[in-house]
Amino acid sequence: MADHARTQIRDAAVTRVTGLSTTGTRVFKSRVYPLEKADLPGLLVRVALGVPETVEVQTVHAPRVLDRTMPLEIVGVARATDDLDDDLDQIAKEGEAAMAGFVAANPTLVKDCTLRSTTIEITDGQEKPLGTVTLQYDVNYFTYDNAPDVAL
Repeated sequence: MADHARTQIRDAAVTRVTGLSTTGTRVFKSRVYPLEKADLPGLLVRVALGVPETVEVQTVHAPRVLDRTMPLEIVGVARATDDLDDDLDQIAKEGEAAMAGFVAANPTLVKDCTLRSTTIEITDGQEKPLGTVTLQYDVNYFTYDNAPDVAL
């Protein structure tokens, strides 16, 4: 059995945002622990914490077709400097441009991908505070209820 379609989507998003000018290959899936100094600036790709994936049943016969919308986050992390706002805006610009082609690059996996919000924060971390920019996307995909690993 393949991975859940949600995992496949996260993996595809990691591929999509790897190699950007500012963050390069410093892209991590669902990182729990803080990024190390060598990982900055970097990106985290994850399902949004505490935000439910919505599911609507599309058919009444079995197996049912499920219309799913997953909250996907691309989180840019950079060390706080005098240019932090500019750095985070640059990370967001590159991430948004890369994700704009996400559906076209993954047409059998994803039906739609829409930027829903951008949040910028400063957090305590390591020797210096860290800045983050979180791009939250609604990623729409379909599966059967008995085969969540197969995108329709």
